[in-house]
Amino acid sequence: MDASSARARKGGDDLDGAFFSSAVDVPVNPRPAFRNWQRFLLLVAFAALLVCRLPGAWVHGRFQDEEATVFLAYAWHYPWREALFRPFAGYWNLGATASTVMLVQLVKNGIVPLERAPYITMGIALLVQLLPAVLILTGSAQWLRSRLAIVAALLIIAIAPATEEVFFNVMHIQFHLALCAALILALDVPSGRRARVAYGMLLFAAPLCGPGAIVLVPLFSLRALVDRDRHRLAQLLTLAAGAAVQLLVFYSPSPLRGTANGLGTVAGAMFVRMIALPFLGTEEAYKAAALIYDSQQSGGHSFWLFAAAALIVFAVLFAVAVKRRDSAVWLLLSALSIGSVSMSIGIVTTKGIDAFSVFGSERYNFLPDVLIGLTLVTLATRRPFRERPLYAVLCGALVMVGVLHYSKPLKDFAEGPSWPAEVGAWRADHRHFLAVWPGRWAADLSDQARPCSAPGTDFRRSSDPRYCENGWLAAFFRTRN
Repeated sequence: MDASSARARKGGDDLDGAFFSSAVDVPVNPRPAFRNWQRFLLLVAFAALLVCRLPGAWVHGRFQDEEATVFLAYAWHYPWREALFRPFAGYWNLGATASTVMLVQLVKNGIVPLERAPYITMGIALLVQLLPAVLILTGSAQWLRSRLAIVAALLIIAIAPATEEVFFNVMHIQFHLALCAALILALDVPSGRRARVAYGMLLFAAPLCGPGAIVLVPLFSLRALVDRDRHRLAQLLTLAAGAAVQLLVFYSPSPLRGTANGLGTVAGAMFVRMIALPFLGTEEAYKAAALIYDSQQSGGHSFWLFAAAALIVFAVLFAVAVKRRDSAVWLLLSALSIGSVSMSIGIVTTKGIDAFSVFGSERYNFLPDVLIGLTLVTLATRRPFRERPLYAVLCGALVMVGVLHYSKPLKDFAEGPSWPAEVGAWRADHRHFLAVWPGRWAADLSDQARPCSAPGTDFRRSSDPRYCENGWLAAFFRTRN
């Protein structure tokens, strides 16, 4: 055993020494905070929190818009190989295509009745949503010594306000896999081979389901360089391999993305979504969004004050986090990287205010807000650290805001049509489009497949069905304009 490993085994708090040592040889959390049965109960409680957040979805059976109107409908009408490998909206979403292709085969072969179909995709999505909790409950890191920190982390993930869009649908399991990737970056490399393989599988799958995890490749490169550990290098190569497949084989420009927002817009959007929303709640975040947007449109100065406030807050938080080379640095860098890229070129916008609206594209709230919360949890467990009470209070504020909003999800995600009733109408007439959540959209599961126009066709004049990309784009712009 080398000297740095010996020091880490004795004290566990010599993080500067551990930073340059092998992550495998420096187990900062040799004894789990909870026993196995306690971890299992916490995972069950976490799952219950998730399920109870949107009870109507489980009562009525829910497909969320494109989950059925695009992915399921396309798999219904086209050969499974074509549906499985079809990129959509500029990238390949393996989680959505594989789940819906499998579901269509189960339904058409009489294994699963169409009335129960939503519960298959909802169940798959729920299982993926549990993975970040599994990593926290089984992983090793300095902050995971604290039982209270673990409970706070699970609560922050489960009840973050205005994030219901990523719940129980296979389209958005990409965000939970990206969260897994960020956690793997921040946690110690596990000593067991099976755990390292499981981490690798998550890292390879995450970028194949969406571009969010790709943003983390530079951070994995930095950590592999700093840690000088072959297992960190293996993590980097695994994530980079998945990212290469996505970028080189499937990724393409989309008319909904790619136009970069300016620094002021990005900083203002980050203030609304990453500061006002998690700490003040949806109403105050909505007011801040209106002020920022109105000021921006009128050429006022208050817009720049919000943008500057965001930059100052994040700069101070980074200065604090970087003082220790622990999980806080990697969690914060992940939050800022994903948040800035999302607000700059990732977010779907057709109107200027879309970038600031916490209710528009709720999915972009999830990763940066949760990662900011986990950063604060990590800072609140640092020892010795005089400012620990401050960060503990901030963690408490995050949890309190989440509790207050827990039972008040956006109507589009809390209510919707009954899928079995829609299937009943479809069985009487296969030309009936089945209404999904939100109820203004419907899935075409008719007996006749319609062709999709070639790429590059003017989608604004498209008459393609919604399961074709041009048809989806045309409908998207008709409803937004």
